Amino acid sequence: MPHADGAVISGHAPASTVSTSETPAAVVAPQRRSHPVVAAVRDVDLPGWQRVLAVVALSAVAYSASYQQILADAIAGSRATYLVVVPLLLAMIATGYRSTPRGVSDSESDWIIATLLGVAGMTVIHLLSARAESLAGLWRLQLLAIVVWLACAVAVMFGVRHTVRMWALWVFAICFATPLPFILATAGLGGSDLAYGLVTATVGAIAVFLAGRCTTVRRRLVAAQGCYAAAGAFVVFAGDHVGRLPTVLVAGGLIPVAATVLLARLAKASNPVAAAPTHRSLPRRPLTSLAILGATAVALLATTPIAVRPTTMPTIDANWADRADLTAPTSFPFVTDFLGPQSTLVRYDLPGSAVVPAAAVDVMTTPDPAALDDFADAVWYPTSRPLDYRPITGPSVPLGARVIHTNADAATDGAGRDWYAVTWTWRAGALNQRVTVVVSQTIDGDQTPPAPQPLSLVHTAVRPALWVARQQPSADGTVDPRVSQRATQVMSLFAPPADVAAEAPAGD
Repeated sequence: MPHADGAVISGHAPASTVSTSETPAAVVAPQRRSHPVVAAVRDVDLPGWQRVLAVVALSAVAYSASYQQILADAIAGSRATYLVVVPLLLAMIATGYRSTPRGVSDSESDWIIATLLGVAGMTVIHLLSARAESLAGLWRLQLLAIVVWLACAVAVMFGVRHTVRMWALWVFAICFATPLPFILATAGLGGSDLAYGLVTATVGAIAVFLAGRCTTVRRRLVAAQGCYAAAGAFVVFAGDHVGRLPTVLVAGGLIPVAATVLLARLAKASNPVAAAPTHRSLPRRPLTSLAILGATAVALLATTPIAVRPTTMPTIDANWADRADLTAPTSFPFVTDFLGPQSTLVRYDLPGSAVVPAAAVDVMTTPDPAALDDFADAVWYPTSRPLDYRPITGPSVPLGARVIHTNADAATDGAGRDWYAVTWTWRAGALNQRVTVVVSQTIDGDQTPPAPQPLSLVHTAVRPALWVARQQPSADGTVDPRVSQRATQVMSLFAPPADVAAEAPAGD
């Protein structure tokens, strides 16, 4: 009932006496709050080293088959053996980025940018591989997909800011993830095992310099030079005795890692504050991010194309050239720059006539089958645009033969330098050979096929890039039947019959 002064002491207060600005907290709808256990499950704050291990483990799952192939090729004598230590050098360079960047990282933005980067990068690699399949095989362009995956994984786990700050690592990875630049550099120094080891030592020294971000440029230069001197000494005095793979592991892996560890300790001893990592908090990541990365890694493992190399190859007598009356060979010494000092390249000329085009038989010989596989997609003859190999079969065609030719229909200078070639690999005695029958597309026999020429960065990168940029058509053109018949006739002189050709393991 109401009191004398009008106050309400019992019952319900009139609605008009209750002010909306003084509404009790009890009548306000409570805000939703995440339970601390649920939040901990949804978002995790992993330390930096655990994130590094996660990226390494996911990469190992995604591209384990690719690395197994690289290791198998290295054991077989590949000229791309240095690829075995590239993951180690990348991890070593990454250790130089010990501090997290300033600024706020947004998980959704990081995921969006990483997704766009991954889709764009993989699409470009796929389109270039489809546009120039053999050239992409020579470059092993699919290995760049590993770099794209690493950049995306780092962007998700550490943030886009941290990924962009590591630009030097990505430049190093792009330069050395594909073996052709390394092989061309080795060829420029003569192609010997000594040259191979010194180029490997140079790559390791560059990695040491990039990994020393915690100290001054002067000390980084001294450490890189010391690494190169130690690795070079090992190559000079022990390289010929231990083999290519052990040389790469020591000169390109063990010595650079030791130099980086020593540089980090010296930097910490001289300036502990500058060398110590800064402990800014890393962006929190939900467990769903790890689950999505894991599923993507498994999908990459299942879908990444792997070049399946034949375990057997046809064999033939070592004196097959004599039996075919191939005499007076012309030697091309440049092949040792690419296939190693024990390799040879000779040409047997087969003159033409008024109705038969001139032909030639080029024979590359090496004791290392993996060295031939490194250049399986190389085009050793002059061409104005990238060409692609395609398989060919026939009664006189050896097993695994492929054909390639220029487009004579598109010729504009009338020089008659167009050619048609059939190539294959076999074992001749204890050696491995790649035989190429080259036929001129000039029918009257006056024009001989062009001679093989060494690979260069201009022919394998600059000119193809300009051709792709101009969006030129990739028509193969037609080949006169007399040209292909001439190639078949030459192959019938020495090709082993398909029903009696013996086979032997390629690695024997």
